[in-house]
Amino acid sequence: MNFWEEKYQQAQTGWERGQINPAFDLWQGFNDLTPGTVLIPGCGRSPEVRAFAARGWQVIAVDMAPSAVEFQRHDNQLYGDSVIVVEADLLAWQPEQIFDLVYEQTCLCALNPEQWQQYEQRLASWVTPGGQLAALFMQTYKDGGPPFHCEWGDMRELFTTTRWQWPEQEPLQSEHPTGIHELGIRLTRLGAV
Repeated sequence: MNFWEEKYQQAQTGWERGQINPAFDLWQGFNDLTPGTVLIPGCGRSPEVRAFAARGWQVIAVDMAPSAVEFQRHDNQLYGDSVIVVEADLLAWQPEQIFDLVYEQTCLCALNPEQWQQYEQRLASWVTPGGQLAALFMQTYKDGGPPFHCEWGDMRELFTTTRWQWPEQEPLQSEHPTGIHELGIRLTRLGAV
């Protein structure tokens, strides 16, 4: 049994909020974008899958834990082909398309930092040039993980300005019920993949 499936089986899912991330509302449900294709990597049991589908987005939700995948498939039956849920390891998965938006909420912080560069490269290959990455970087201020602390300066280096356009505004802060928070930013994918 994989690490994350074991967490679901043992009801040790402290990363789950049980509701939409406040950042989703602060970003006004992405109403400033024309609905297109959105990828939610490491989707877990996130209600954002349903929220995007309800706003007219074509959603691809990916997780490696069978329990999370089954939950999303059952929870989103109403949306039919508008929601596709995939069971896969994101570091090996190859989508058949690229996306207008990637909503990165809890996947990066769940990966070992040694895998972050590989994951960033994959994210860059999944976002269409001119598309967006809505990233929420976990701030634990602790060593070890998961979740791993996503130091803001390290994220600025990881998501390099040769691939990503950073906005001038400060990141939003999204509080988590466990007492930690995320820093949220929407990056625009530059150039060709």
